[in-house]
Amino acid sequence: MAVIDDILEKIVSKKIEKQEALKLFSELPDNDKDYMVSKLKKHLSNGDNIIENNFSGKKRNVFKALTELQLVQEHKLFIDKMAKKLEKTTPKSKENASKDQDHLVDQRKTGGLKKALKRLQFHLTYDKADGAYLYDIDGNKYIDIASDNGVNLFGHQPEFIKEAVIKRMEKGYPLVGYTEELAQVTKLFSDLTGHERVLLTQSGTEAVMWAVRIARTATQKKKIVIFEGAFHGLSDAVLAAKDQFGNSIAMGLGMLQEFADEIIVLDYGNMDHLNIIENRADEIAGVLVEPVQSRNPDNQPIEFLKEVRKLTLEKNILLIMDEMITGFRVCCNGVQGLWNIKGDLATYGKIPAGGMPSGMIAGLTKYMNFVDGGVFNYDDNSMPSVKKTLMAGTHTRNPIKLAATLAILTEIKDRCLALGNETCGSNSCFLQELNEKTKRMCEELNSFFASKKVPVIIEYFSSLFRFKFLDDPNGVVKELLFVLMRMNGVETSPSGNCFLTMAHSDNDIKSIIKTVKNSIDILLEENFFYESDSIEEDREDDQTEMPISSDMRDNHKNRSEKNDQMEKLRDLIISDLKKFQEKGVTI
Repeated sequence: MAVIDDILEKIVSKKIEKQEALKLFSELPDNDKDYMVSKLKKHLSNGDNIIENNFSGKKRNVFKALTELQLVQEHKLFIDKMAKKLEKTTPKSKENASKDQDHLVDQRKTGGLKKALKRLQFHLTYDKADGAYLYDIDGNKYIDIASDNGVNLFGHQPEFIKEAVIKRMEKGYPLVGYTEELAQVTKLFSDLTGHERVLLTQSGTEAVMWAVRIARTATQKKKIVIFEGAFHGLSDAVLAAKDQFGNSIAMGLGMLQEFADEIIVLDYGNMDHLNIIENRADEIAGVLVEPVQSRNPDNQPIEFLKEVRKLTLEKNILLIMDEMITGFRVCCNGVQGLWNIKGDLATYGKIPAGGMPSGMIAGLTKYMNFVDGGVFNYDDNSMPSVKKTLMAGTHTRNPIKLAATLAILTEIKDRCLALGNETCGSNSCFLQELNEKTKRMCEELNSFFASKKVPVIIEYFSSLFRFKFLDDPNGVVKELLFVLMRMNGVETSPSGNCFLTMAHSDNDIKSIIKTVKNSIDILLEENFFYESDSIEEDREDDQTEMPISSDMRDNHKNRSEKNDQMEKLRDLIISDLKKFQEKGVTI
């Protein structure tokens, strides 16, 4: 990505003329064009200092989000008003959230919890889910963009999955032996993804844990490389963070430092860190990578990952591609197919599980053989030829989940074949329309955020998107936005990952856009954003009190005037580069 970053810096700093910029851009590979346009638009959205400093000596007035400590009485009164309204519309949900705590242990209930907003942050109790919608026990209907953390590609309870599950349940669901669905699922999975052999697990966490075990078995080495910002489930084998000195540390209570010591945490996309992999290759069993990180979907370092693949092949290191989120989302081949970077092993779970608790490991025969000893015949003298590692699980081949998986994989295959595709490609995949809808929605909202000068952007990849507050990523205003969206009929996810599905209609998407815009406007009108210049200047005079300008609302109404610096940059990149982006692979 060094070449792209160099061109990017030259464009935004105007070190090169327009025609030269276009020429350099046109010479990039299609995937790099998409990546660069995404980065340029991100500069537009967040008002990067490099833009401000090169077009004017004067700093732009950009709004900032209040922190929880900056809330004053007027904000608390507004929050109280919201809480009373929410209690009236969702009384049964609030009652359940309170009374059930005596017996229910829920690890998710504290996600994003803020003391100032606690009355607003109880979980809803859902009564039913259908298509793109959720219904709570108080009779409220919501457009669901949580999508069960990315599981529901076709929305809630699509008929083809429901029919398959009911049919299997009526026949019984023995757990020990084989059922016909088992062979059908693994064959179809291999056909769609291009992997040689497939193993079913009980969860995504288990799939990653076992993939790491296979890598250590195959190489007889211990260390596993992961990248900062990725999420690979909750196995101790992959849970580590990086301290300020670059050392791996345990992530929380009950997690042993001894496990963290076997993990190397590197920066994703940092070419310099390839040297660490090369220098420690004799220790490293596998490199575990989320090719597009669900927490950072804008970061798509294709060239970096190609170099990782090249290095792992040279050094007898397994490349494990964690496609838990991206698998079957961008296309059947996932990011591995999109970028033409194949892992030795890959992990899956959400979409192909069909809404059931499951996970999958797929990969090269020579590595997957460490699970079952390899292929042998029952009618001759052959026996398993490879020493095995240990794996087991009562529900690994549960027939109910296999029925759901077979149904969704068959649906995906049929939709691809309906378009005349024997193999699924990103430009011709039936998912392309959904991915385009997601892109248009996110770009419209990003333009809105930029016009309002709020420090918010939406990062996206395929049908995954995340709201990102640039100045306070996990702050009180972000949580307020999600509460306002819920109160206006759009349900988000505590994890922050949001998704569009095949069940979302164009009208649903219009409603989502309208709800987000209205919610941001309310937060502006109620002074949850402030103009950074005025606050910083006032702070120099008074460090003890948080001043909120009384005419802030008037300032908000006058913010529609275009910024000259941003207009110059827009002229340089958006109008002229758009045609190149359309020729590239859209994700």
